[in-house]
Amino acid sequence: MNIQITARHVKASQALKDTLSDELEKLEKYSDKITSCHAILDAEHVDKTVEIVLAVRKKSISAKARAESLGKAADLAVDKIRTQLKRSTERRKNHKPRRSNGGEREQPVEEN
Repeated sequence: MNIQITARHVKASQALKDTLSDELEKLEKYSDKITSCHAILDAEHVDKTVEIVLAVRKKSISAKARAESLGKAADLAVDKIRTQLKRSTERRKNHKPRRSNGGEREQPVEEN
């Protein structure tokens, strides 16, 4: 999985980036179809925001969290994305396609 971490309007510590990268790598145990991950760390006045976007197969899953610190916001965003990823994986596993009999109708059996 390709992980990209971007910091906007804030200087993120290397420890925070490493911790976030480790948490994002752990998401691969829920789905092996993750191709890339982009985390955006942003600071607007007092609130800190973390947005995570995962590219999974042909769709993307995103989560955004806001807190007083970047660490708390990152934890909340990772929890949200983990929940969405689990739900998506379960839906795919539990999906059962309709059975078809090749377009033929079943003929009633006549008993004499």
